[in-house]
Amino acid sequence: MQTSLSELLVAGHNVILKAAKLIETNNRLWETDPPAYKEFVNCLFDFLSVYADEFNHQKGEEILFPAMCKKNDIAGMSIVRELTEHHEDFRQQLQEIRKAFSYQDYFSTHRYLETYIHKLRDHIGAGSDELFPMDDDIFSEEEIEKLYFKCIDKDKELGMILKKDYEEQIKTLNRNETVQ
Repeated sequence: MQTSLSELLVAGHNVILKAAKLIETNNRLWETDPPAYKEFVNCLFDFLSVYADEFNHQKGEEILFPAMCKKNDIAGMSIVRELTEHHEDFRQQLQEIRKAFSYQDYFSTHRYLETYIHKLRDHIGAGSDELFPMDDDIFSEEEIEKLYFKCIDKDKELGMILKKDYEEQIKTLNRNETVQ
């Protein structure tokens, strides 16, 4: 059974995976509707920078990873190091994608986005398959509850309404994709 902490983090991952699906379904949109593609990519940049990075990755870096390393040095340090490197790579990749986009090279922009989401899916898989089960095993119920509320506090710090707005935006975009 998943803990409240794992459920919270998996829910965030699921929203990110829905955004990843949108990248696939909007392939070649720049050819048929360049203004819509520009708007779509700008929304994605905002979503990936704020929701995926701040609401998700920073929770790991600021809350979960330090607790894991403190609790289980060897196993914790290995996966924490790997996932932290992923986060840094995602930030760098997003800058490269923005650069291609600024040159209006939409073909390259989209290829970079596809590479980005492929790596992001692998990263999310590592969280779901390795990190969260490890957390559920190494932390006591009381520790998990404390970590859960620290994550909720991080959401509040960043803005719960903002978080919900991003989640609704992705839901709406996905609904619109199924209608078209």
